[in-house]
Amino acid sequence: MKSLNCPKGHGPMGLKTIKKDIAFKGVDLTIETEAFVCQVCGLEAGTVATAGEAQQRIADAYRRKQNLLTGEEIRNLRKARHLTQQQLADKISVGIASIKRWETGTVQSASMDHALRVQLQCRIPDHAISGNRELSLPRVKLVAEHFEILIKEKLLKKGDKFLFLAKYLWYADMLAFRGLGSSMTGATYAALPYGPQLNNYRDLVDAIRDSDKAAAEPLSPEELRIIRQLAAIFPKKHMVYDAAHREKVWAETATGALIPYSCAPDLTEI
Repeated sequence: MKSLNCPKGHGPMGLKTIKKDIAFKGVDLTIETEAFVCQVCGLEAGTVATAGEAQQRIADAYRRKQNLLTGEEIRNLRKARHLTQQQLADKISVGIASIKRWETGTVQSASMDHALRVQLQCRIPDHAISGNRELSLPRVKLVAEHFEILIKEKLLKKGDKFLFLAKYLWYADMLAFRGLGSSMTGATYAALPYGPQLNNYRDLVDAIRDSDKAAAEPLSPEELRIIRQLAAIFPKKHMVYDAAHREKVWAETATGALIPYSCAPDLTEI
């Protein structure tokens, strides 16, 4: 590796491994990286090579903290499945350049991480599916009735396919997970042609409508604030329907696949 001299005239600088505390995408990280350090004045300096390596370490530290696959993990899993970069790109409908960038340091979105995990047969973190809460049908009903009161429209109708209710619930659960660390209802959501939908909703419609909301854990003030916020943003049910269809995290998820809660930071319509 190229050697450096101290710009202050103290002679050759030694290559050392140092720890750095940095903030990346709003997340505090501690990484180890190599830098040239002057033995006399302590000045630190790097080269193009050390800067590139530092950027990759920052990206991977961020990905580990956010439960995203690191570049090395993507590369090793791809090779273990005997896939070329082009084959993996074709499977998740992206260009080969995206695979190359993700394997060498660029951070993938949560929705793309989910797509990679599906194709690479990699375990999806439990919290990404459940939102850190067990499914509670009474809570689903409770949240739904709060939305009905606020937007003055019926959402829990007999024979209803939850075309509108599911979108309100999806946004509420995602926002709660993003801001409070757990979803409101524990529901899982799939990407269907008509937008985000409760997973296996056909089996849940009657059970939700017939559930006893008195058995639900009361909604916290923070959860109620989120519901009011969404009702103010989407006072008409067609508005939440249209907004959900503009979300990239829905559009980029394969039809029928689950939309992970780790996509919550990527929502753009709220």
